[in-house]
Amino acid sequence: MAESRLQLVCGEDEYWVAEKAKAVVDTWVPEADRAFGLEIIDGRIDTVDAVVKAVRQCVEAVQTVGFFGGGKTVWLRNAEFLAGGGRSFESDTVKEMIVELTELIKSGIPEGHALLISARSVPRNSALFKVFQKKGTVSDLGSGGKSWEIEKAAKENLGGLLARSGLEMGDGVREAFLARVGVDTRLILQEIEKLSLYRGGPGKVTAEMIEAVTSVGREAEAWDLTDAFGERDPAKLTGALRRLEEQDEPPIKLSAMLDGRVRDLIVLRAALDNRWVSVQGSRAAWQKELPREAEIALTAMTHDLRSQSPFIVAKRVAQAGNYTLNELRAARHHLMELREKLVSTTLDARFLLETTLLKIVGLPKGARKAVTESRARLP
Repeated sequence: MAESRLQLVCGEDEYWVAEKAKAVVDTWVPEADRAFGLEIIDGRIDTVDAVVKAVRQCVEAVQTVGFFGGGKTVWLRNAEFLAGGGRSFESDTVKEMIVELTELIKSGIPEGHALLISARSVPRNSALFKVFQKKGTVSDLGSGGKSWEIEKAAKENLGGLLARSGLEMGDGVREAFLARVGVDTRLILQEIEKLSLYRGGPGKVTAEMIEAVTSVGREAEAWDLTDAFGERDPAKLTGALRRLEEQDEPPIKLSAMLDGRVRDLIVLRAALDNRWVSVQGSRAAWQKELPREAEIALTAMTHDLRSQSPFIVAKRVAQAGNYTLNELRAARHHLMELREKLVSTTLDARFLLETTLLKIVGLPKGARKAVTESRARLP
């Protein structure tokens, strides 16, 4: 009889987790045997009772002999509750069931049986994660990565996803596509399909096509806000803020993102003034030999701007040109004051964020009064 098999598949991107888990099932269970040799338990649930039922069903399924007396594969799919932090995970009953599942794996599942668990996020310090590492296999596709790491992975994967539809994008068009759509693979695939239909099949995609038919992704909404700030566009800024408010994005998080953009713009404004960087067409180019103060400024950043895409840097250089160095330093001061107010006052956080940003960016005459009055009418 075949030996028992254990595998945990986890990662930030739901699409790649699902693809990897399906590949494991394809390897373990032939198509002809799936009617009786594969039991799938849906873990995309959020109530305590449903989670307890799913974990109990998983434990019982692993311990139960197959329909014809042989082995079987149990797949606990999309077990999002394992991420922790939610109301369901905090239930003592749920914790007890997860401990029971962990102990079952630790003691060994029946010979010939297989257990696969897939989830977007599983704490790396949890007992369940560690027991899979010790007794089975963990396919860790990345979780809790930094934003630049997630963006890098999306760029690396985009070429293969485009090839499936026979679409082609130049480097600048790819940058524009990801900046608009975001980095979620499932959404990227949906937007690629829309582009393919729009242009009538395989071929070259232009920036105009992207602008015409693609939707703005959730992550890209926040980038729209920082771009509107950099472009010093009050109308675009307030529009982006409204959309983010509808998504319940915390103002403190948005203020931190904006602070990061301002820090970048300060360095780029200095680079522009001192001719450390230049822009030809849509690409930025750094001096090969920079003075010591430039090296210090760039290497002190959390991400060295010289390692970023020349298309993105060129865009940010243009944004830096919309402010003087003193204006950007004052903007940092205003954002620091804003963050202090957000954690220390009872004033409406969204109002504080919007008025601070409009103070920095600048308003057409009379517009600030209109914004204040519209906020006063909010429930």
